[in-house]
Amino acid sequence: MAELRSLSEDGKFFSFQEPLPFLLLSFWKSIFGLNYIPAYLSFGAFFLSLGIHLCAYIMERESWKLNHYLFCYLAAINPFSYLIPLNMLGELVSFSFLLVLFLSFRMETVVDLLVLVSCTVLGFFSHFTFFLIGFTIFVIKAGTVGIREKKKQQSVFFKRRNLPKLFLFGYLSVFVLGIVLLGNLNFYGAHSFSFMGGSVWKYLLGFGSFILILFVGNFLLRSERELNSLPASIGIFALIAVSGYFTIHPILGVDKAKLSSLAKDVASLRGRLIINPDERIYVSPELSAYLYFISKQKTHFTSHPEIREKDYILLSEVWAVDRKLLQREVKAKNTPYLFLSGERILINGFLWKRIQTDPSLKTLKTRSIEAKSALSDQKGYDDLKAFLISWLASTKAPDV
Repeated sequence: MAELRSLSEDGKFFSFQEPLPFLLLSFWKSIFGLNYIPAYLSFGAFFLSLGIHLCAYIMERESWKLNHYLFCYLAAINPFSYLIPLNMLGELVSFSFLLVLFLSFRMETVVDLLVLVSCTVLGFFSHFTFFLIGFTIFVIKAGTVGIREKKKQQSVFFKRRNLPKLFLFGYLSVFVLGIVLLGNLNFYGAHSFSFMGGSVWKYLLGFGSFILILFVGNFLLRSERELNSLPASIGIFALIAVSGYFTIHPILGVDKAKLSSLAKDVASLRGRLIINPDERIYVSPELSAYLYFISKQKTHFTSHPEIREKDYILLSEVWAVDRKLLQREVKAKNTPYLFLSGERILINGFLWKRIQTDPSLKTLKTRSIEAKSALSDQKGYDDLKAFLISWLASTKAPDV
């Protein structure tokens, strides 16, 4: 939601993101005149519903009965897919465009070609990583099913050359080569291969969970007539209620007090000019986005450019004994640390470097390294997102 507030109030992206979902979200907010949270939630809910219904329609294009819709609700409210609109908005928008591509791919008229090109471009601008995986599945499906059926009616030359198989083999070869290059060139950072593997696992849990529910539900509704009865509807509704309980229950106890106190601390330090406007504060990307959304306090979350000696970095979960250690061991005219509420400390770049080499401060070394590693590195992925923003909305490029 930091991206939405930044686009609405500052006219720029808060950070480097694939631009299309957040531009659509900003348009959605302005059209319906909603506040930030309702706009974000309703936009995500719309695309989740659209994706689930398109996915179910691909599996069952004949007449739907009541239980078909109930299975859609069950797919949407399962614990793995419920948070997709909150945590994977770009992937969700890209998923919807890819589903339209699955539905409309015929290659029989010029309109089909236009749909292919437009959905490909829109999916790419929505989320690169998810599009890469989803488009590969689409190519495999088109190459092994759709084109194979069309091939039977083609010329002898087409059959002999087996062009669909050559195209599929060529694409998969390029895909594998691309994955190897993205990993070895650190496109996603120092742990590119583990990031890609984690992304696939995350997508399998989120999107794969409701796809599996829809597939199993449609299969059973097609093969078991008893599941189309009223008692079966009551049973599915009970499953929805149980799934909803285990979905919402874990997030009811989220405590925002510490985050809110941090926002007040930062605003107070800057308001009293204890931290000057030219002195940066470095925090993790998640904290930076939260601080900007609730208080519009701008902090830095990338380790590029390098942290200067007068800049500050946030250390969390610092014990009282370590606070006393700082007061005893660090004597300076201009105090290089600032105590915050909630066991947090801001230390400047000079003190961070000293902690790495001073044996008397070794108990703080672990926390200082964790704070630095929580910052985002400059990655090739960021360069790609900056390129996409320059194509779609060059005037809205972020300042980071």
